[in-house]
Amino acid sequence: MSARLCRQSRCPISCRTYLLGHCFNLGLREPLDPTAERLERYMTEISGPRDGGYHALKGFVFQFDASLLRIYNEPGREFQIEGEQDLSVEDFFIQIKRRNQKFSLGAISDAIKQMIQQFSRNREKRFLLYCHFQDKTPGTNLTLDVEELKRITSRDAEEFSEDLVEEFSKCLTIQFSVDYKEQFEDVINLLTKEHYLHTKAEAVACHAIIQKYLLDLVVNNPPEARRVSGNQLREVVDSARTSIFHSGYQNLFGNEKYLGLLKSEITQRGINLPKRERLFVVECTSQLNAHDAVDIAVAVRNRFHRKHNAFSPYLVLRGLDDLSNVKRMLIDAEVRIFDGTYFNGDKLRLKDLTNPKINRSVELKISGEENIPGIIEMIDFADIHEFFLSSPSRLIPDSIDARVYRRFIQRPQDVARVLR
Repeated sequence: MSARLCRQSRCPISCRTYLLGHCFNLGLREPLDPTAERLERYMTEISGPRDGGYHALKGFVFQFDASLLRIYNEPGREFQIEGEQDLSVEDFFIQIKRRNQKFSLGAISDAIKQMIQQFSRNREKRFLLYCHFQDKTPGTNLTLDVEELKRITSRDAEEFSEDLVEEFSKCLTIQFSVDYKEQFEDVINLLTKEHYLHTKAEAVACHAIIQKYLLDLVVNNPPEARRVSGNQLREVVDSARTSIFHSGYQNLFGNEKYLGLLKSEITQRGINLPKRERLFVVECTSQLNAHDAVDIAVAVRNRFHRKHNAFSPYLVLRGLDDLSNVKRMLIDAEVRIFDGTYFNGDKLRLKDLTNPKINRSVELKISGEENIPGIIEMIDFADIHEFFLSSPSRLIPDSIDARVYRRFIQRPQDVARVLR
C-alpha cells in the first residue's frame, strides 16, 4: 500500500493501521520510528497538504488514543465505543473532540447539543466532553452555567427547554487535554508498561493491533454489542504477539524445529483427557489431497477423543468446499464422524451437531467454515486451536470466552505431524 493509493482511497483508518503495524507484521529490517513527529509526517503523506483530510486524521488519532487511555486505566470496566457517544461506561457518556483553534462556545456547540439530546432521553446519565484547544491548560476542567448553555441552544429553544438545559448543566464536565502528539506518546508509554514491551517500536505495533480489533468491533457489530474492557484488549494483544512469534520462529529456525515447538505446546497426552469442548480449525488449500485431509482428521481424533467421553472434538477444514470425499474416506477408515446431517442432501441440523447427548459413539464432529459462528454460539468451548497458512479466520471473534491458540503453519499436512 503506497501513500499515493492511500490518498486515492481516502481511508485514514486502514492506512494508519497499515503504517503503524507495517514493520511488526511484515518483519521489515528497519523499524518504524515510533515518535509523534514521524506519525505526523506519515499522515501528511497520506492526506497530502494540511487540508481537511489531514485534520480528520489528527482528529481520529486524538479520539482513538483518548479512548485507549481511559479503557486501560480502568481495565475491569466495560466500555461501549462508538455508540450514542464516542465512549460510554455504565451511566457515564464521553465525547472526544480536538480543535486546532482557541476555545469558544461556538467550537463545542454541536457536541453540547448532541449531548443534551441524549440527556433528554435519559436524565440519569452524566457527560464528559474531553477536548483539546490551543489556549486551554491540559488537565483543567470547566463547567458551563445555564446562561452559557442557553446561548448554545438559543436557535433551538423549542427542542431544548429551560428545565432540560438547567438540569443538564449539573451533569456536564468539560476536561481539557494535551494535544494529539503528547497524548500519542502517553499511549505508547502506557502500552510499553502494560504489555512489558522492550521498545517503543513494539508498542507502536501493539497500538496497531488494538486499533484493528476495535475497528472490527465497530464495523461488524451493532452499537449495543460494541463493548470492550482493558482486560480484553490485553488478551487480544497477547494472542496476536503469540501468532507473530510463531511465524518469526519458523522463519529463523526452520520448519522442523518450529513443528517441534508446536508439538511441545500441545502437551495433553494419556488416557486422562479432561472433559471439555474443543474446536480445531485448519486452513487448507483447495488442492489439498483428500488423503492428507483424512490424516489431519484422524490425528485430531486420536489425540483428543477418548472412549466414554461425550465431548468429541470439532474439526473445520477451511478452504475445502467439498468435504464429501473426506467424509467417505473417514467412514471407510472406521472413524465415527457426524456432520449434522443424516442422509445425502439433508439440511444441516446444528442442534443435533452440537448436542453431546446425540450420537454418543461419535469420535469426531466435522463441519464447514461457514458454520463456525453457529457452532460457537451454541457450544461453550474451552479451547480453540487454529492453524492458518495466511491469516486467522475472521469468523472466530477475539472476544470469545475461550482459550484461543492461533498457530502459523507452512503446509496443512504439518498439523497431522504436530498432533501425532
